[in-house]
Amino acid sequence: MSTSSTGGEPDAERVLSAALRAQATGNGNAEPESAPNRRPPRQPNPRRLPVLLVLLYALLLGILVGGIAGVISML
Repeated sequence: MSTSSTGGEPDAERVLSAALRAQATGNGNAEPESAPNRRPPRQPNPRRLPVLLVLLYALLLGILVGGIAGVISML
């Protein structure tokens, strides 16, 4: 590497240039190593919300609350 004319330290631009050039060329191996042929770990199926049970519960709760409100309003 070349040194600057003012001291013994290498020029920062040349150091950066050399580092980038070395990084770009790598180790001479053009193709990265291929991973072994393994399947990824299986993801568990997420639990689904029981939609019909929720709707049935909401319907029954609505009927119950409506009935209680009707009885209270008659008193």
